[in-house]
Amino acid sequence: MKLRRVFEIIALIGIIILVSWVWIAKERAYVNNPYIKEDTVMDTYVTIKAYGESNGKVERAVDKAMMEIKRIDSSMNFYDEKSEISKINNAVREKPVKISDDMIEIISLSLAYAGKTSGTFDPTIGVLTDLWNFGKEKMPTESEMEVSLPLVDYRFVELNKDENAISFLKDGMKMDFGGVAKGYAVDRAMDILEKEGVTGALITTGSTTKVMGFKARNSLWKIGIQHPRSSETEENLMGKISTTNKSISTSGDYQQYFIKDKVRYHHILNPATGIPVSECISVTIITNLGAAEADILSTAIFVMGYPKGMDFIKENNEIEGIVVTSDGAVHVSPGLREKIEDLKARIEV
Repeated sequence: MKLRRVFEIIALIGIIILVSWVWIAKERAYVNNPYIKEDTVMDTYVTIKAYGESNGKVERAVDKAMMEIKRIDSSMNFYDEKSEISKINNAVREKPVKISDDMIEIISLSLAYAGKTSGTFDPTIGVLTDLWNFGKEKMPTESEMEVSLPLVDYRFVELNKDENAISFLKDGMKMDFGGVAKGYAVDRAMDILEKEGVTGALITTGSTTKVMGFKARNSLWKIGIQHPRSSETEENLMGKISTTNKSISTSGDYQQYFIKDKVRYHHILNPATGIPVSECISVTIITNLGAAEADILSTAIFVMGYPKGMDFIKENNEIEGIVVTSDGAVHVSPGLREKIEDLKARIEV
């Protein structure tokens, strides 16, 4: 009996150890494989991948991060009449409108970079956004342009940070955060993941991506650079980069466009002319700055064109970039040349 009792105790201990191992392996599953959540937000497909020591904490953090992206989208959606940006755009000239802390932050950042880029990025481009409809292939008339262009000027925005208020100095002005909102949302979502103890994460909206920490076994994140002229049957990447703690944003003429009389009309408009820019077909920015800054800069440098845009990149130590011009030439900033894998030197256009 005593021997049997010993065997029973040994068997019980073995079962307890086995259950403990299974529980620990399950609880720490996101150490070796990421928790992935995907959703359609901000008119695009958003993906969050996260690693961490505790499954429960990782899942809760990712859920919170996705909800934050949705919250920001509801506030900054140019086409939603109930959004905060619509409330601002319907304001009367010189009548201050109370705005949220988020809006103060994104407007402050947008105005600052409008100045740094000499207006090639301008958040007051909303009146021009209204004139174009790329889904319906609608183009503005000359008379509409004449009325709208004088209303595009970031210097006619008054922002009162002490009062959390904004006003326009011209009737009819409108702001559009299409060139920064995705990046801003990605930044806020990543802040949540870091605060919640996630050890490595990737958030991407397709055109804007941010990575933090490492994947399994301390490996870097590998980010693909979109090929601006790939077909469904071709390789859709122009190159790849392995990195961490970076923001990557690509602006391209292939994202929203239509072709009329053999001319490609796309959504990246020159604030000075109201017309889609034709010198570039793709600009990718890689930076230690936030995703919002990367988002802004890819748009601004696309508008600058080449070589002015590449000169701007070279003059700013915090950013690197790839500029693809309309002739298919691929131009890479010096600090990035040795870091991009499988980069194409030229593409067919």
